[in-house]
Amino acid sequence: MEEKMKFEDKLKRLDEIVETMSNKSLSLDDSIALYEEGNKIIKDLEKALKEAENKIEKVIESK
Repeated sequence: MEEKMKFEDKLKRLDEIVETMSNKSLSLDDSIALYEEGNKIIKDLEKALKEAENKIEKVIESK
């Protein structure tokens, strides 16, 4: 049931993951699950940034 999240929502979730992993004593399984989720979010954010960069370059080139 993965919904398409906005960029800002993904960034907020990533911040929550980092805070949770930094401030709480988690089991190894929980730590791994959060790490995997965070890693996927990072990849999604990088992809979105690259797509935005490409759009901006196209706009600049069309002037």
